[in-house]
Amino acid sequence: MARKKNSRNEHLIQEIENLLAQLSIPLRYEKGNFKGGLCRVNDERLFILNKNLPLEQKLQIFREELTHLDLEDIFIRPVLRDYLGH
Repeated sequence: MARKKNSRNEHLIQEIENLLAQLSIPLRYEKGNFKGGLCRVNDERLFILNKNLPLEQKLQIFREELTHLDLEDIFIRPVLRDYLGH
């Protein structure tokens, strides 16, 4: 059961990575003493995420941060739209 949940979470992560690419928001996985989120560097939006976080925590951060973006006119696969609550 845990393997199936992990597979689903990995699929959601992939969908989110694709969405960020579609939005032209670079995603970087880094090590450090932080969780992550959307930020601006020299007027460019960037998503940085701690690569050592568990999948569930990464998904929670993605969900929280993506609610701040206007995704109304963007095609999002239904499984991801349901997850994000859009």
